[in-house]
Amino acid sequence: MSLKRNYIYLRLLLCSIFFLIVFSTSLTVCAEEIEWIEVSKTNNELLSINPNSVKYNNKGILSVDAKYSEIDPDDHTIMNNDSFLMAIDCENRLFSKFPANAELKQVKNWENPLNNKLIKKAIINSCSY
Repeated sequence: MSLKRNYIYLRLLLCSIFFLIVFSTSLTVCAEEIEWIEVSKTNNELLSINPNSVKYNNKGILSVDAKYSEIDPDDHTIMNNDSFLMAIDCENRLFSKFPANAELKQVKNWENPLNNKLIKKAIINSCSY
């Protein structure tokens, strides 16, 4: 009888550990969801940033995770998404784009958003963070 009770206790303990592991990993996955904030929008484009990724380096350069989305003008659904790292020189209103998983070390090529209203507005709104 004691052996059977030990077997049941051991089995219950293993099941409890299994469920604890399964449910704790699913909570971690849910916690990593990014909440994008819209910083600039036109009729068929949208630029959003992850406010938790905003960082300023010692030279005053802002880096932020950004997401560019194309919007269907007819039904306003999102057609394409492209995530990237954006470096912004807030003082001079310049920007540079990097792959999403890149590390910002030193920007070599700054771009001026002369005729790009989406990027201009995104720079202004992102620099307010």
